[in-house]
Amino acid sequence: MGPREDRSGAASNGARLARPGRRRTALLAILGCAALTGLVTAIALSRSDGSGLPQNENTVATGASPQAASQAAAGDLRQVSGAGPGPRLEAAAEPAQPAAGDLAGRVICIDPGHAATADAGVEPIGPGSAEMKVKDPGGTSGIVTGVREPVVTLAVSLYLREILESRGATVVMTRSGPDYSGGNRERAQVANDAGADLLVRIHADGSADPSRRGVSTLYPALIPGWTDDIHTQSRAAAQAVQAAMVSGLGTADLGIVERSDITGFNWADVPAILVEVGFMSNAEEDVMLSDAAYQQRVAMALSQGIGSFLS
Repeated sequence: MGPREDRSGAASNGARLARPGRRRTALLAILGCAALTGLVTAIALSRSDGSGLPQNENTVATGASPQAASQAAAGDLRQVSGAGPGPRLEAAAEPAQPAAGDLAGRVICIDPGHAATADAGVEPIGPGSAEMKVKDPGGTSGIVTGVREPVVTLAVSLYLREILESRGATVVMTRSGPDYSGGNRERAQVANDAGADLLVRIHADGSADPSRRGVSTLYPALIPGWTDDIHTQSRAAAQAVQAAMVSGLGTADLGIVERSDITGFNWADVPAILVEVGFMSNAEEDVMLSDAAYQQRVAMALSQGIGSFLS
């Protein structure tokens, strides 16, 4: 809204000659209009942030974390590009708030993908297999923000843990800090030892095509002796979570994907899925994934899908 009209001197000569009572009436009317205009302006400003999301209240000061610094950089980018102060989202249904305690008695294992330090060691792709895979290649990084995948996946995972615990679930984390010692076999074993109802692995995607965007959910292929006992439930979990992610984020639906080469699936004895929450090789999704408000929205969508599966 532009500056309010200057009303000084707006009274006519006839008004200046009016009787005192009429002058007081005119003055009160002018003051009333000014007050009403100020109220409307204040309401409009309080309702408009241009993002459709809560404002990020994090501030960056000397010694701030790399994630906070990347969020500030992302904010600068959005202002320069004209995308507004928050991430631009497609139209998406606002998820209903889950009932408190509806996941009581459930155990969910959250695995934030990768770790701060890559691990070039190898491990068997499945029990008794001679085929070996690298334990942790390190993940991808944001094409704009430079934020690494392990930072994003941990942030989303911590938000998800908070939401699930508020719903009464017991949450087990494979890592709750930047570092992790062990490979994907050990991550799966954490879920096995906990007797988890579901292992949720959270990753972000990368592609040589910078226009590629959207979410997908991976689940284990049916491999006798490895995943035949978890295949059906894992597929059902993938369907529920993928539907909730697409609905909650309004992003491109890349579907559910069956995989036989995922070490963390082949060693799992509990239903397991891996959610690719967006492409860090896509400039827009990279900025969004580094924004705390969007990370919380991703976590809420994941929670909706997990709840749908477990119900």
